[in-house]
Amino acid sequence: MKLPKLFSAKSTLIAASLLAMASTTAFSAELSMWVRESASDPGQIMVDLWNASHDDKIELTAIPDNQLVTKLATSVRAGDAPDLVSFDLIYMPDFMRAEFLVDVTEQMNANANYANHVNAYKDIATYEGKIYGVGFTPDVSVIVWNKELFRQAGLDPDVGPKSIYEIHEMATKVGALGDDTYGFYFAGSCPGCNIFVNSPIMVAGGAKILPRHGDDAALEGDAIRIVLEEMKAMWEEGLIPESAEVDSGANFVAGFTAGNVGIAGSGGFLISLMAREYPDFDYGIGLIPGIEPGQVSAFVGGDVVAIPTGGANEAASREFLSWVLSDEAQLEGLAKNSILPTRTDLADNTYFADKPRVKVTADALAAGYVPWVFHFADMVNSDSSPWINMLQQAIFDGDVEGAIADARETMLAIASE
Repeated sequence: MKLPKLFSAKSTLIAASLLAMASTTAFSAELSMWVRESASDPGQIMVDLWNASHDDKIELTAIPDNQLVTKLATSVRAGDAPDLVSFDLIYMPDFMRAEFLVDVTEQMNANANYANHVNAYKDIATYEGKIYGVGFTPDVSVIVWNKELFRQAGLDPDVGPKSIYEIHEMATKVGALGDDTYGFYFAGSCPGCNIFVNSPIMVAGGAKILPRHGDDAALEGDAIRIVLEEMKAMWEEGLIPESAEVDSGANFVAGFTAGNVGIAGSGGFLISLMAREYPDFDYGIGLIPGIEPGQVSAFVGGDVVAIPTGGANEAASREFLSWVLSDEAQLEGLAKNSILPTRTDLADNTYFADKPRVKVTADALAAGYVPWVFHFADMVNSDSSPWINMLQQAIFDGDVEGAIADARETMLAIASE
């Protein structure tokens, strides 16, 4: 049977080409992804790398940090959630329990790279034996010291404190320099800052801080009392600037970079900031110590990436989660940009070979912890949380035992909800 004249050979070729284009378009997706504003820079690096080599493109939208949790919950309930979301890892337990995230257990268990994923990220993204996300753009807490002030105080500039007692001792020597010089700094009214840099000292010393439920242990262990007493003593001895008491986090970094403080807690993010803005600042960086030498810990922070339930492109979103653990993403996206890989087998890489400070943060990531609890915002992050109230009552008011008891009671009440 002859084809109608309309379907000439030329027309048939054009039609076939159009069909092929339509087929390609049908299998390509435009994915939406939300990221908290404070992590948008590393998030954009990863998304740009993905977009450069994949047909499925991701459009990243930065959401203010204090709005993301509520916005995600609202969008999932309304059935218009984004395809992917990157958020503070600490909120994983609440989201997993609320069934806001897609189960990716089978996928991750079949991914050889997942075996080398940092344990802290595995733990925080697992609920009732199921996996709901992976570490995306990590950060971790460390301790830093001003080498120039150490030299002036007669301290070895290449050796940081190995216990809370050594922090106090070294801070005393630096503080004795006078001239508006202080031994130690912390942001006294910033709950998140303090769980990040001061709780690891307690955890390294064997303490348990936050309860998972009302019958769990809370603020247990001598290390909590010891750390608070040492910090109280440094405050009373004038080794901490008075401005620290009301610092809600605005000077969390500036308190150290101003150059008149000997020792402070910080995060891996400080490395790129110092290289960019304070290239001549001579500082040391190490793992956060505990009560005795040899004890170390860190608070593993940063973001996880997950798939909200009800997203329109689950298959492509799953591919992105697997890609996040690939060599390309870990090395060319993270390590190349001085961001820690979330795979322990890639901590030693060519990009870190001449960056010993970054290597320290990689070691901290492997040694770190993240508290797996519900209601973290109420127990820790709120401005009136029992965590920050305990620190202020103990350090600034001087009531260590009462502060611990009051905070423990409030934490257990919150955990019972």
